[in-house]
Amino acid sequence: MIDFATGQDHTAIAADNTEQMAAWYKKMLGFEIIAQTEPQPPGNQRTYLIGPPNIKQVASGMMLEIMPRNDHVRRPRESHDAGISHVAWRVRDFDQAYTHLAAMGCGFVGSVVQAVGGGRLISFVDCEGNLMQIVERS
Repeated sequence: MIDFATGQDHTAIAADNTEQMAAWYKKMLGFEIIAQTEPQPPGNQRTYLIGPPNIKQVASGMMLEIMPRNDHVRRPRESHDAGISHVAWRVRDFDQAYTHLAAMGCGFVGSVVQAVGGGRLISFVDCEGNLMQIVERS
């Protein structure tokens, strides 16, 4: 077996409005912007964010790249369509994360369920309808 991967480096999301999406991830999940390219057009620049637990250390935090989408029409996505279905964010305290997201008006999808392998999870959508989850492992 080849042993080359040490972890996931970052997730990239193509957005209608990168500025709005970056603000959503800052507000809802506590990410901070670490770099941006020049806006082309205004409001649509490539934006890099780093999330907890180590906001100031790219090497050990969760990195998110938000990039302007292309001009193709986005069709509605079903949960089992081909391709990546969702991004799951691991949390230390599920109840605290859930309460925070609910208080911020997060759009939950379904209810809290048991995670395969132990723990709890719930799905939600970001400001452009991308499916996300928070997961606490037991």
